[in-house]
Amino acid sequence: MTRYRRATVKISRIQLIQKLVRKRYKAKRPTADQINEIIHAHGLNVYTSDGKKRSREVISKHMAKALNTLT
Repeated sequence: MTRYRRATVKISRIQLIQKLVRKRYKAKRPTADQINEIIHAHGLNVYTSDGKKRSREVISKHMAKALNTLT
């Protein structure tokens, strides 16, 4: 029995946001409102609502979930 693992992919947060926007809106040049909607829907924001910086682990966990929605 062969098990396949998902290959480790290094992708930036900005590239991921761009791909998610293109998937949802199919727009080459999305508006700022569309970009912000995607960021908050997938939890890709760098700062919390009270202004504290989120840890790298938390952001990378949300990035992994968002990357799985692309495939």
